[in-house]
Amino acid sequence: MNKQRIYQLSILIFSFGICFAQTSNVTINDSTNIQKKHLPKNAVHDPVMAKEGNTYYVFGTGRGITIKTSTDRKNWENTGKVFSDTLAWWKNDIPTQKGDLWAPDIHYLDGKFHLYYSVSAWMDFNSSIGYATNTTLDPSNPHYKWVDQGKIIDFRNGGEGVNCIDPNVFVDNDGKVWLFYGSYKAGLRLVELDRKTGKLKNDPPEITTITTSLGEGVFVIKVGEWYYIFASRGRCCAGLESTYQVVMGRSKNIKGPYLNKEGKSWVDNYYTLFMAGDYDEPGRGHNGFFTENDTTFIVYHAYTRSENGASIVNIKPMYMDEELWPTLDATKKILFAKSNLINLKK
Repeated sequence: MNKQRIYQLSILIFSFGICFAQTSNVTINDSTNIQKKHLPKNAVHDPVMAKEGNTYYVFGTGRGITIKTSTDRKNWENTGKVFSDTLAWWKNDIPTQKGDLWAPDIHYLDGKFHLYYSVSAWMDFNSSIGYATNTTLDPSNPHYKWVDQGKIIDFRNGGEGVNCIDPNVFVDNDGKVWLFYGSYKAGLRLVELDRKTGKLKNDPPEITTITTSLGEGVFVIKVGEWYYIFASRGRCCAGLESTYQVVMGRSKNIKGPYLNKEGKSWVDNYYTLFMAGDYDEPGRGHNGFFTENDTTFIVYHAYTRSENGASIVNIKPMYMDEELWPTLDATKKILFAKSNLINLKK
């Protein structure tokens, strides 16, 4: 089921007592703010994580993009948002946009943090991907300032019928920068970015089709000669009724084709299950990755029964099995994705 539709519907449902969203305030309309004081501080939706100094930062879906901080990856504090005001170009592009931004992705490269995010609205598949930069994540730093860099790609140039949401930026060994994006609606796509500008290398871009209908929340890491792709499927954003799960594939070429364990292609809707829900956490998904020292962690949200269905951030170490497939089962080989070190500023 489409994440966009369910996400917005869930916000409406929350007004009757069922909550899933993770910001400290969710705006239902221009005149209604609902305070969700009962939500735990580790509640977040579509999390990605970065680190600067001794502080971990988690960014998530919400009004202006939510920010949480921690020094131990366990105890989290709500520390604001990226955008305090709605930008004019959001509404010019998506007239029904009200400031709720989805599924951010962040990395540190060439002296800056680069934040990509989804600009969309309820029942509107004409989505865009925005971009902002900052030299620091520390709000006490005098140089702290999020600078809007505008739009990267949208429904006009991102592929016919493609829902341009859920960005993930991948920096390859050769220095090339790539942007993955999309959803179940026409599938996932890949374009190349200009490293200096952070925007499209060419416009119109050369678009690579990764899937035709499979997945959303795409994220890619590289280990050795393999590119591993992850995406979420199933029902999102429905609390304890969620069936979200993470699937994976791999390829030796950034452009694919990405194959499952049986050698069948993602383009044909074949995948390998990486992580599914259970009774305690019926839906798990929309993951990012974070690498520190010798370990790569998966960062995702899980709809959690003990928290009345709220989606809680989870951070778990990853391993490699004997056939060089990522796993959460502890093996002798810890997964280390050097490509993902761009989430770290010392």
